[in-house]
Amino acid sequence: MNESEVVRGDRAHPDNAPEVSVRTTSTLLLYFERRYGSARLADVFRRHPFSLSLDYLRTATNFISLPFLEKLADVLVAESGDPQFMRKAGLFMAGPETLGFAYYMVRAFGSLEICFRKTVELSSSFNRVGQFEIEELARERLVLSYRSSTRERHRHICELRMGQFASFPTIWGLPPAEVTESQCHVLGADVCRYHLRWTDPLPMWGRYIGLLLGSVSGVGASILGLGHPAFSVTALALAGVSLGSWLDLRREMRRKDEALNEQTHGMMGSLEELQQRYDEMFRINVALEDRVAARTRELTESNARLEAALAKQKELDRLKSEFFDNVSHELRTPLTLILLTLDSLLQRGPEVFAPPVRQHLETMNRSASRLLRLINNLLDLTKLEAGKTKLRHEPLEIEGFLSSLLVPFEVLADKKGVALELEGHASTPVQVDVARIESVFQNLISNALKFTLQGRVTVRLHEDDTWVHVEVIDTGVGIAAQDLAVIFDRFAQADSSGTRRFGGTGIGLALVKETLELHRGGIDVSSELGKGSNFHVRLRKGPAPVREAEPEPPPEPVLLRPLGRSIDAASMLEAEGTVTVTAVEALPVLPPEVEAGPDAPRVLLVEDEPEIRSFLRQVLKPYYRLLEASNGEEGLSLAQKERPDLIVSDVMMPVMSGLQMLAALRASPETVDTPLILLTARQEVEAKVEGLTMGANDYLAKPFSPREMLARIEAQLRLRDAAVRAAENERLAATGLLTSGFAHEVRNPLNGLMNALMPLRESLTSGTPDIGMAVAMLELIEECGQRIRHLAEGLLSFVRTGTKAMAVDLGASLDASVQALSWRLSPDLKVERDYQCAEPVWSDPGSLNQVWVNLLDNAVRAVSKEGGCVRVVTAREGSDAVVSIIDNGVGIKPENLDRVFQPFFSTRDAGEGTGLGLALCQRIVLQQGGRIRIFSEYGKGTRVEVRLPLEADPDRLLPPLLSDGRVRQHHWNT
Repeated sequence: MNESEVVRGDRAHPDNAPEVSVRTTSTLLLYFERRYGSARLADVFRRHPFSLSLDYLRTATNFISLPFLEKLADVLVAESGDPQFMRKAGLFMAGPETLGFAYYMVRAFGSLEICFRKTVELSSSFNRVGQFEIEELARERLVLSYRSSTRERHRHICELRMGQFASFPTIWGLPPAEVTESQCHVLGADVCRYHLRWTDPLPMWGRYIGLLLGSVSGVGASILGLGHPAFSVTALALAGVSLGSWLDLRREMRRKDEALNEQTHGMMGSLEELQQRYDEMFRINVALEDRVAARTRELTESNARLEAALAKQKELDRLKSEFFDNVSHELRTPLTLILLTLDSLLQRGPEVFAPPVRQHLETMNRSASRLLRLINNLLDLTKLEAGKTKLRHEPLEIEGFLSSLLVPFEVLADKKGVALELEGHASTPVQVDVARIESVFQNLISNALKFTLQGRVTVRLHEDDTWVHVEVIDTGVGIAAQDLAVIFDRFAQADSSGTRRFGGTGIGLALVKETLELHRGGIDVSSELGKGSNFHVRLRKGPAPVREAEPEPPPEPVLLRPLGRSIDAASMLEAEGTVTVTAVEALPVLPPEVEAGPDAPRVLLVEDEPEIRSFLRQVLKPYYRLLEASNGEEGLSLAQKERPDLIVSDVMMPVMSGLQMLAALRASPETVDTPLILLTARQEVEAKVEGLTMGANDYLAKPFSPREMLARIEAQLRLRDAAVRAAENERLAATGLLTSGFAHEVRNPLNGLMNALMPLRESLTSGTPDIGMAVAMLELIEECGQRIRHLAEGLLSFVRTGTKAMAVDLGASLDASVQALSWRLSPDLKVERDYQCAEPVWSDPGSLNQVWVNLLDNAVRAVSKEGGCVRVVTAREGSDAVVSIIDNGVGIKPENLDRVFQPFFSTRDAGEGTGLGLALCQRIVLQQGGRIRIFSEYGKGTRVEVRLPLEADPDRLLPPLLSDGRVRQHHWNT
């Protein structure tokens, strides 16, 4: 019966329905009270909404319903925490507290068989929902069944019945009967069937026979005149009872001795068997330990060998990686010279070289580009094998991407007489590393054109729910069946012509397959010899997998990508003929002896290779004044001494690398803002990210175009000039803020001065001069003039800058800044000052005042609510003075905290700020030898902490803020 039926049954029958006598529940309540106390039982009835009271349940003539009994059993089992509570409560039934006087009557004159029969016969008087039936009753054995008209919800009442029947032998001091249940109607059977086994007590007839014989002997003795009849009968009867009881006890003791002997023999037999088992287990355990020890030694030796092999393999992998890095650098260095020279020659006008010479130069350029592509493929394959490749996912619209990718191949396809087409449509962007997917399709399309002598090459595009499919189909020579299984293996060749007329290294398709698998995609191939091939690429839809430190993808999908030297279609096809390439816009042709003028920017060139340094010198000297260094240490020394406008440096150099020099430059206040462009042969993203993270302004991979280098140098110089102008504008804006405050403060004394002039004139020009009035007006004019003079001197000292450090009183400097901004403070805004540092700092007062004005202005803007407060606190910590400006304003969002010091970043609305204030504050504090930090909790306020050194050094020279501010006039335009 399910729960709803029980509820319906509860509603149909009240809790006091005449179904089960409370004599059944009395056992439960009595056991719970004896075990846990009457107070606990009363508390249970208070906490649970029982409709029947304890007094009702203790009245033997009352009845309850079966659902109420089940509910009571649930509560008592739960409160006791004992899963055997019902069985134990049933065993508590056969005692004098429960049975009363009947206990002693049954013990004296009854037997187990009578108890069981009478209980079954009288069951209808205390249980009106079920019926007991004795199926078998023999000596020491009973089979009992119980059939109920109402199915019980759980086995609690069943356990109670088994405990009650098991308790009957305890009336005679015997152990409880063993009860097993073969069927249970709660579990789906028709009846509950119980099997009971117990040990019968010996018949105690000796005392009764002794009583009878003693009484008869007493009567005979009285008849024979041996004694008084009453005394003789009583004495001999007691003697007979005592003798009979002694005989009964003796028989009981013998029986117990026999049972104990049997148990002892059984236990000894079990002990001997256990001893045999123990001996066997001991022998097996010893053998097993020997085997385990031997196996452990073998595993230890094998593990040591494996660890040694693994360490050796890791060392080999490390050496291989270092070898490839070194080889990459060594191969790219001469290749850079070749490509730079060829690029420089090809960019000159068509009148410089005759057509045959230009064709030879273009052939050399394609061959060098092919060599560069082979080197890149080898390095990419090595990184894939070493597991060092990290993908930079971004959304890519594959259709637009392929359309742009096919453009450089169409010219070559037309020249070969092969049709190149793009079919199909796919609108869902895929998350891929665009540069690596670009290399995949370059390989596939170039292979298709290479092996297709006539016919067409089709790039077919379609998508389904899971994948974006791209098929590259050609009508070329095809692939033999035996080669299809190895076509994607490294260094495998599938040139079925037998003459290797198509060439190749055998790593292109291996790189394609491993790159696609890295993207969770795949590639398949089907081909028929002489009819063509079909390479089927699958790219998975959905979000990119999460990786640590992965750059955030751009918000919009990539449609087109600029096609640079990496897509040199001619070199990828390895065509024998020449292909005419239209030259890009040429650089101004200047004679080799031309050098930049005295006003040209100064560029420091740091390069350890003399040939590359010489070539770069020829490229740069017509446009810039050059400083040269052969390693990072020389470059650092020259940069700190000569203060160039820009530095171009290689990365891998002896003595000090380019990255080490970069770190030293950024740590020095004199060169912290000097633009620096890194040159390196390492093209992986990690190398670029490392350089840019350390503070490089740009990153140029070898080989590069001279025009590209000049364009990047020019861009960095223009950015620097723009930063200088923006910083000057920010300084002017701060000065404007101060002058506004000055105008506000000077208005009151100026009004007083002007108002005093008229009474002074009247007192002096009247017929009867009023000397007292004139003196009073002069004193007022003098006081107002003094106030104006103090304000003017304060403004001049506020904006004054110097080249030498001087003692600055922090309290006075901060008070002047607060005073300068007082005209912007609302009446309900409080400015609290707590100055705990009396020592001066050695710095530039004008620059520090600009820092305080910017920070206080930001705090005032952030506090717009009622009850706003700005606190200005100074303290000394060690050798530093700490200035804290604290507000309870809107705070800064967590995602913006790392960007607040970036130039041109602002949290204000458009038009309300340039985004240079905090960047300029950071630059000033760093150049004063201190540091600045911001702590903020969004919605609760911000604390800006400025630390400045307290060391006294009046001769310390302060570096200029950014530069001399001169506008650079460059000598060429991009």
